[in-house]
Amino acid sequence: MAEKDLKKRLLETLVAAQDRERELEKLVDDVRTDPERWTAKDHVAHLAHWRRHAAEVLAAAHGGSPPPSAGDVDGLNAEVHAANLARPAVEVAEAARASYAQLARAIEDCSDDELLRPREGREGAVWEVVPGNGHMHVGEHLVFWYEAQGDDRAAEQAQLWTLEVQETAFTDPRSRSFGTYNLACYYGRNGRAAEALPHLKQSLELNPGLKEWARADKDLDRVRDDPALRAILA
Repeated sequence: MAEKDLKKRLLETLVAAQDRERELEKLVDDVRTDPERWTAKDHVAHLAHWRRHAAEVLAAAHGGSPPPSAGDVDGLNAEVHAANLARPAVEVAEAARASYAQLARAIEDCSDDELLRPREGREGAVWEVVPGNGHMHVGEHLVFWYEAQGDDRAAEQAQLWTLEVQETAFTDPRSRSFGTYNLACYYGRNGRAAEALPHLKQSLELNPGLKEWARADKDLDRVRDDPALRAILA
């Protein structure tokens, strides 16, 4: 990733994420009819938690301290979900907006050198925590939300939006590979092999290191028997 305009690009993706997240935020309320089904409030609270985590990663890089550990991600997600069940909707919405401001300040505080530094304990650079917990995460949860509502067209549009933001902001092969790979996974989860394959192929050309991940990725299980996909992953 080139140093030029890095902060500006990160902040632009954050603005895009917040604008798009309003689709969920405007639906946040305290109504829960199905205890097994995530509400808009659950999604917004979850997204806000991980933005705060991203801000803490950047703050640690800026301050020269060890980064926070995500630990058991599934267990932590369950804790976050449980902690926000009884929290008033208005507080969840306010906290989500505050998390965007917190992450934007953390980006501004970091120098380009700090953002480009290798991320301790993780592959990639420090700055990559922003898209992963910003627009890419928002897009992922919009897909979940719309699929749960039975609106497959809106779910696909949300996934395509994620790719558009990623490719507009970041031109390096690694960043482009993530957006393209996630689109392949979206089509894979829906059993749409013909649409998944070109995106999967492109993502692996951009980032061959994704091949090992793809070989075990459950998102591709519905299309894994496709001969062309097997050939790509051979």
